[in-house]
Amino acid sequence: MKDIYYVLTGLTLGIILLSGCIQQGKDPNINPGTPGATVVNEEIMGGPKQTYPAQQPLGFKIDYSQVYPASATGASGFEMKKAGSGFVAYYHPGDENNANKALAVLEQGGLNLYKKYLGFEPKGVPVYLATSVDEYVNIADFPGGIENVEVGDGSAPNGKIYLYKPFEDSRPGKTEGMIIHEGVHATIYQYLGQDKMRYIPGFLNEGSAHYIEYVFKAGPEFDPLDQIYHSDLLVDSIETGNPRLLGLDELGQKCDGYIAEETLNFLCRGQGAYTVWYINETYGDEAFGKILSDVKQTRDWQKALSNLTGKTTSQFGQDIKDNLKSRVDSMSGV
Repeated sequence: MKDIYYVLTGLTLGIILLSGCIQQGKDPNINPGTPGATVVNEEIMGGPKQTYPAQQPLGFKIDYSQVYPASATGASGFEMKKAGSGFVAYYHPGDENNANKALAVLEQGGLNLYKKYLGFEPKGVPVYLATSVDEYVNIADFPGGIENVEVGDGSAPNGKIYLYKPFEDSRPGKTEGMIIHEGVHATIYQYLGQDKMRYIPGFLNEGSAHYIEYVFKAGPEFDPLDQIYHSDLLVDSIETGNPRLLGLDELGQKCDGYIAEETLNFLCRGQGAYTVWYINETYGDEAFGKILSDVKQTRDWQKALSNLTGKTTSQFGQDIKDNLKSRVDSMSGV
């Protein structure tokens, strides 16, 4: 009987210890499938940081052994530069490794994705690597101020990419995803030009950046409710009506520029990403690129969307909500 007692006691302790290890491995602030807020790009709202688990490898492999040629430059206060085929990195002496890695992500992971999903391959987009918070906030004209900047952040105002100490953030995949995201903004800016950027609404601009970031990280068959930024709000809206989902025209009106109101900021990004995902899932991988091409000609995103779908923005917005409801119902077993 003693032997049995010791065996049972050992098994029980083992289970308890194993359970403790599993719980310790979880971030108590992150609900699986509903990524938290992240201070990346222009996302400067509060909330738990988005986590990219180490056990979930990036969908794209980057060869960081490639070294891009360096040369001296006096441009914009940066002493050195490295050039790829689509992007040019400007950096300070001693930051060569970060410059090489940033170019590797954009050249190896970004160029083909941008060409495929945006219909355009960028040329000569500048990438500036800041080594201090003050420098980053100053050159990037960052709207959130110094208090909202952390190592590994990035932004892309006016078609230029600004990075603050990339690859010094320890969260796996965070920096690579952020760089791909900002590359989308810079590519769209270069394609449309400064005068026509205002014709693509912020929710589609951000939505496309999140969408391509997710394709880079998870592969083209990613689950939108598992990956999309703050998809928990989208689920809550379907299940409880709070917060209320916005129509496409509302998104176009309310989702431009810096958004200080937290829920609106998360909805704009979440609904924007789901919209771009649904457009490409329904009409093919090149569908969003066709919208950009049409916007460049018509200067009217509603008309470009209607030309693609054959529906008004109101009708197509309802299709997206119906699709979202179907996915949430399926997820809930309804």
